[in-house]
Amino acid sequence: LIERTQWEVAGTLLTARLALRHGLAVNTAGGTHHAQPDTGSGYCIINDLAITSKVLLAEGQVQRIAVVDCDVHQGDGTALCLQDDPRCFTLSLHA
Repeated sequence: LIERTQWEVAGTLLTARLALRHGLAVNTAGGTHHAQPDTGSGYCIINDLAITSKVLLAEGQVQRIAVVDCDVHQGDGTALCLQDDPRCFTLSLHA
C-alpha cells in the first residue's frame, strides 16, 4: 500500500510537470485529498496534491497554486496541508 501511494504521488507530480510543459495532462490515479500533514485519513496515506503543490512552488515552477477538488465530499486534507501558504488556494465542490 505504501509503495502504491508513493507511485501515486510521483504520478501526480509528473502529470503536473507535463501539464506545465504541454498545457494539459491527466492522471486518474491521484486524488488522495483526505491525507493530512501528520496522518492518513479516509483511505489516503499521503496527500499527492499537497506534495505536488509544495514541490512545484519550491522549485519555482509556479508562483501560485489553485486546487479545485470536485468530489462528493470535501478535500479536507488538502485544505489543511496548504492552509498556511498564501500562494495556495483550495476550492472543494461537493454535493
